[in-house]
Amino acid sequence: MKLFLVILSTMLLLGCAKGRVDILSKEGELLDSCTAEFNWHLHGVQDSVDYILYLCAKGHLENGKVISDPTILENDYSLPSPPNSQTWNKRSAYESYKSGHLSEQKYGYILAAIEYEYILSAEKARKQLDSGVITKKQYEQLVYEAAVLFNGK
Repeated sequence: MKLFLVILSTMLLLGCAKGRVDILSKEGELLDSCTAEFNWHLHGVQDSVDYILYLCAKGHLENGKVISDPTILENDYSLPSPPNSQTWNKRSAYESYKSGHLSEQKYGYILAAIEYEYILSAEKARKQLDSGVITKKQYEQLVYEAAVLFNGK
C-alpha cells in the first residue's frame, strides 16, 4: 500500500511546476506579481512556466516597472518556425519534440505560447458574450475554433 501511495504521489507531482516574479516600483514597493502554473505537462513544464513569467515580466518592464528576478530575462525565448510552414499546435509541437527537432526547452515554450493564445481567445470571446456582442452559439464556435488551433486537427 505504501508503494502505491509513493507511486501515486510521484505521478501527481510529475509534470507540475509553478513560479512567481514580483513586480516592484522603482522605489522597491511591491505592486503586483506574475504567476504561472502548469500541470500535466510531462516535458518542458518548467520551461512553460518560465515563458509565461517572461511574457508577463517583459510587459511590466516596458511600462517602467522593476522585477524581483531579472534572471527570468536571460533565456532566449524565441520560438522556432513550425515545420512545413504550418502553425504550432499541441500535436505538431509534440511530434517535433519526439522526433528530436525540438529541445525540451523550446517544446515547453511552444506549449506555453499556444496555451496562452488559446486562453486569450477564449477570454476575448467570453467578454464579447458577456457584453452582448455575440450569441452563446457564436461564443461556443469561437472557443471551439481556438481549441482546434491549440490541439491541432
